[in-house]
Amino acid sequence: MARGGVVLLALAVAAGCSRPAAPVPAQRYPIRGQLLGVQLDTGQVVLKHEAVAGYMDAMTMPFTVADRGDVLARRPGDLVTATLVVEPTRAYLEGLMLTGTAPLPTGVGGSPVAEGVQVLAPGDPVPVLALTSQSGQPASLADWTGQAGVVTFIYTRCPLPDFCPLMDRRFQEIQAAAAADTELAGKVRLLSVSFDPAFDTPAVLTAHAARVGAKRGWTFATAPPAVVDRFAAEFGVNVIRESDGTITHNLRTAVVGPDGRVAAVYSGNEWTAPAIVADLRRALGAGPS
Repeated sequence: MARGGVVLLALAVAAGCSRPAAPVPAQRYPIRGQLLGVQLDTGQVVLKHEAVAGYMDAMTMPFTVADRGDVLARRPGDLVTATLVVEPTRAYLEGLMLTGTAPLPTGVGGSPVAEGVQVLAPGDPVPVLALTSQSGQPASLADWTGQAGVVTFIYTRCPLPDFCPLMDRRFQEIQAAAAADTELAGKVRLLSVSFDPAFDTPAVLTAHAARVGAKRGWTFATAPPAVVDRFAAEFGVNVIRESDGTITHNLRTAVVGPDGRVAAVYSGNEWTAPAIVADLRRALGAGPS
């Protein structure tokens, strides 16, 4: 699988505490590829793109298109060009333009192990499948008995700031909020599940957990592809693995109550840490904060 590039952005600290920091400029990169999926209602596309010089290798990923009108006439199979705009907390496409069409690659679609899976809804019991944590030890939602928790799905080399890296930042916020809340402290678990086990080994997950500031109670885990794909599918995550090793996916995050049942499910990346914390308080019977 191609490894995504990393953009390192630094803010210059001006002398004197009263002088505001200079804004971080957006980075712009030309990008071209083929559309594998188009979501007219959300303005998102799944793009199998060529290498983006100076930013990331060729891969298949979902992107938000800045002008939703640009996707109205687009269809899977279209060949397109655009500008990839990368800001500190989000990335999107501008100026999506059609350059031609081509047959879709063979084998495009979700993992066959996920076919026929019933997606979990609030009130459903969560699966107790054994995963492997960053420490190399078994990890399971069954370990959460009597505690509330949050599950999301990521992979560590995801390069877009408003996808997996955003999930990490939101979990950082939840971790800090729970630790500061006397009714949540010690009662909340976080689980980030990687669907890239070939790269996200326990050693890689350990380093990533340290990098994002994960403390006790926040676990990173994975499992063999067939296992993790089905586990993700139960939470509504569609993992697409292509022959070149690239992965594309949607985002789903679930709150699990102390009874081992789904308390709430969020699609996409628009949920906030305070909303999740409110769900956790309700699940634990703590009431409003």
